[in-house]
Amino acid sequence: MDKNLKSTALKKIILETEHLYLRECVESDVDDFMELDKDSEKIKFMPIPKEAVSREFQLNNIKRLQDNYNNQIGLGVWTAIEKRNNSFAGWFALKHLGRSEDIEIAYCIVERLRGMGYATEMSGRILEYAFMELKLEKILGLTNPENTASKKVLEKIGMSFNEKKLHNGIEMLFYSIDVKSYKRLHYSPTANISRI
Repeated sequence: MDKNLKSTALKKIILETEHLYLRECVESDVDDFMELDKDSEKIKFMPIPKEAVSREFQLNNIKRLQDNYNNQIGLGVWTAIEKRNNSFAGWFALKHLGRSEDIEIAYCIVERLRGMGYATEMSGRILEYAFMELKLEKILGLTNPENTASKKVLEKIGMSFNEKKLHNGIEMLFYSIDVKSYKRLHYSPTANISRI
């Protein structure tokens, strides 16, 4: 049985869109996460510790993510699977920003799926989940100033630029959207963004 198909049978689907679904991370994702962390484009915009390429580091990280599913109900970092061929597509997250109370949306897509609109599609679904199901008040999005593609995704899902500041020693652009703005964009009679 395909490892992603087997994993899905064991872990419930968290969210779903036309092309992707999200499920909880499992140990069998370790090789896919390791490959993703070797991606030159990812490393360029999302610096990672050198030990991240080790199997032990990735397995410990997956265990930590699994623990968080129970400790932070509704939030998490989830494995993304492409529906068409049931293959690993990357990860998406709705999680606390560091140790703060702020909640951020984040993602990383495998190279072969970049530029296809999948990041926008699932990020929009995560915002809907955050505001309409979890009843959160505000969501942040951070990106490297040079990551034009990521900036476009955040803007397409309705986020507005707030400021540029250091985060973990790296200069980042901070975007945000609150529930009132989200509902105005997606549910008002004059909404200028199609509902995701």
